[in-house]
Formats: sequence, C-alpha cells, structure tokens
Amino acid sequence: MNRLIKHLKVPDSEAQESKEFLESIDALNSDFLPIKKEGFVLWPLNFTVEGEIVECQGLVTNRSSRDYRNRLSPEIRKLAPRAFDIFGDIAIIRLPDELSESSDPIAQALLDSNPNISKVALDLGVGGQYRLRKLELIGGEPGFVSVHKENGLTFKLDISKVYFSPRLAMERQRISELVDSGEKILDAFAGAAPFSVTLARRGCRVTAVDANPDSEKWAHDNFHLNHIPVSDYSFICSRIEDAAANLDNYDRIIMNNPTKSLSYVDLLSPLVRPGGYIHLYCMAPKDGSLDVMENFGSEFECTRTREVHPYSPATSLMVFDIKRAISNVQSGNQ
Repeated sequence: MNRLIKHLKVPDSEAQESKEFLESIDALNSDFLPIKKEGFVLWPLNFTVEGEIVECQGLVTNRSSRDYRNRLSPEIRKLAPRAFDIFGDIAIIRLPDELSESSDPIAQALLDSNPNISKVALDLGVGGQYRLRKLELIGGEPGFVSVHKENGLTFKLDISKVYFSPRLAMERQRISELVDSGEKILDAFAGAAPFSVTLARRGCRVTAVDANPDSEKWAHDNFHLNHIPVSDYSFICSRIEDAAANLDNYDRIIMNNPTKSLSYVDLLSPLVRPGGYIHLYCMAPKDGSLDVMENFGSEFECTRTREVHPYSPATSLMVFDIKRAISNVQSGNQ
C-alpha cells in the first residue's frame, strides 16, 4: 500500500547527480520509485537531507532492488555496507575488517549492478600531507582518472592524487546559492578546487590554496574545462600557513579540512571582512558536545549548523556557517 514518503525534489537536469549523492549517503529509499513531475524528479528518502523536501504518496517498487548486496552470498551480504562513493565511473567503498577476504565478489557485484561503474576501489582511509585517499583497485579497469559531473559542472582528476569528496556536491550547491556575484572568496584547502570552480561560476573572485602540486594541475584544468575566465581565479600552491601573510581580506572563507579546520581558526578568521562568513567543516560528535565557537573571538557568531553526512556511528561531518559582526569589528579596528 502506498503511504506518505518524504522526497527530495530536483530539476531533471540534476536527477542523476542527486541520485548518486543520495545513494552514497544511504539516503535513497529503494523500496519506492522516483516520481517524475513537470520537469522535476522526486527521489524517495530514508531520512531528510538538504534541499527542497516534498511529502507525498510513495510509489512502491515492484521490481527487484538494484542494491549490489542482493548479488552477494548471505554471509557477505549481512556485513557489506550499503553506502559507497561514486566519482565518475569509479565506485569507492570501505569494507569492515571481517570482509577483507571478500573484496573480489563485492567488486564484481558493484560492477554487475551498475552499468555506469567500470572500476571499483577500496578506500583504505585519508591521510598524509595532502589528505589523499589511499585506494586499492579491487575490480575493473586500471587507473584512477575519471570525470565527475555535479551541479552542471564537470571535474576531471586522479582521485588517488587529489582530495575530492563527491559527498559534498549538495553542500557546494548550497554555498553557491548564498554568495553574491563579485564576492571575494578564499578556498583555504582547495584540493582540485570544486568549491572554487562552483563559486567562480557564480561570478565570485576566488583564491584557491593547496600545497599539493597535483591539486594545482587539476584545478587549472577544471577551471578551463568549465570555462571560468582566468581573471576570476588564482591558485596558490602553498601551505595555507605559509600563504596567509600575503593574502587579502575576503567576504567568505571556505575551510574544508575536516580533521584540522579548527586548528587554523586563529590564522584565518582575521582575514574575514566585517559582515563576512567562514564556512567551517569539521568532524564532530553526534551528541553535540563540540563547542566550535570557543575557538572564535566574540565578534563571531554561528548562524547555522548542519550535518553534511554521517561519518561513523558516533561522528558526523558538520558545517558551521560563522559570521563576523560589523559593528564590533569596525569599532575595534578604527
């Protein structure tokens, strides 16, 4: 029997990108069919996500689920994760230790269940100076270069050499809807510059900073690939702490370094103009015990907090929109 289900409403042009994102965070309810209506697609949800939410009668699916786990033996299926990342034609999956010997059938199940996937990589964690994913190819064609599409933009890069999170697609879209044309933006931990490209397309003047030489190469390629004028962006290949002394003041700063962002607040918060914003991404306990604002001066206030996606049973990636007040800063600096 049909029942009321929450759906994410997106334009037809964003349907595939939003589907991949919802699948990656286990938000897509596979027990119901998507609804097509007047140029939009309504994706059935397991839980509420950012975006336009519509509650309506769900259409129960009569077809077999495309969940890759249905192709696995019962012993493997009960431990196999439902969620995985998709970057272009690459599926990126984390496996529990108990499935360390079962990567081959899992990779084959992923390849067989999704014709758009041509390779499967095992995610062994993020680390090192450049915050790179350690990836092991467990199925499909060799190589980690792929083309990823989101929010009407195209990104090409080697996912093993450059930091990029496809799970932030909707977050990048959210920030792009907050900015005004002409804003000066600092993308402090840019990676392959998906935030920078997204905001430059909105008419912002973007400074991207990352120490990884591969990030610089792919960032320039992606600015060019998306027809961003050279006058609208610059890329500084440097550690942010080395570059900060020569940086300007900005209307908005993106601090997307989830494990270390808080340690850079003292360095970067003075670069925000009065009335400007910091969008700070960090890992935080789900119990709400992290007090981000204790790292900021009294002239800052948090105007919004939201969960970007779950990371572990006890931890989530959170974003904090933090505004620098106008009156306090001006009176203190004049």
